[in-house]
Amino acid sequence: MIAKDAIAPQIIPISPGESTKYDFSGSDKGTPIVDHDGRYLGMTDGEPRPVKGSTPLSLVLERIASGDTVLPVVDDITERYIGAIDRDSALSAVARLFPQLDEYTELTITCPPSQYSASAIAHAVEDADAHLLNLNVTAGTEPDSLTTVMLRVNHSRGESVARSLQRYGYETVEMTGDPGMFHTDIAERVSALLHYLEI
Repeated sequence: MIAKDAIAPQIIPISPGESTKYDFSGSDKGTPIVDHDGRYLGMTDGEPRPVKGSTPLSLVLERIASGDTVLPVVDDITERYIGAIDRDSALSAVARLFPQLDEYTELTITCPPSQYSASAIAHAVEDADAHLLNLNVTAGTEPDSLTTVMLRVNHSRGESVARSLQRYGYETVEMTGDPGMFHTDIAERVSALLHYLEI
């Protein structure tokens, strides 16, 4: 996901002439100023450096976390203004990376850096009849520390995924999931019990 995927449609730029009508300390703070050719000129509250449309979302989030409340976005080639990102639109973009599912499991696994392989992890998950939805390396890229990876899979029985990962040499150190996911398992067991009672 990149910067242009997180643009907030409600942020409307103004012209240089209009900028004199705005109260810099009030609700108009952080409005982009664009000339008649679509070139980004600055903001009503200063001149934050714009980001290009292809900038990775992770770098956009770093800028917003460091204090930029509105981040202008320009085209990669023409460098003309194409929109702006605020905190809400950035959070919405991140939320799209984690769609809501009825059944899922999140696992945190560790391994030596030399053993880390995204394809091997994906194979281990698929061997448990699950699909890998998200994979993020969160720590341990240095040679002398364990690599920590967070996974999200569309499977309600995380134990089978964890066992498969263990066969591939990955240790599961934490596992969480949708609290409702266990209801399906319980319902299946109750149905099986009722079936045997009817026999």
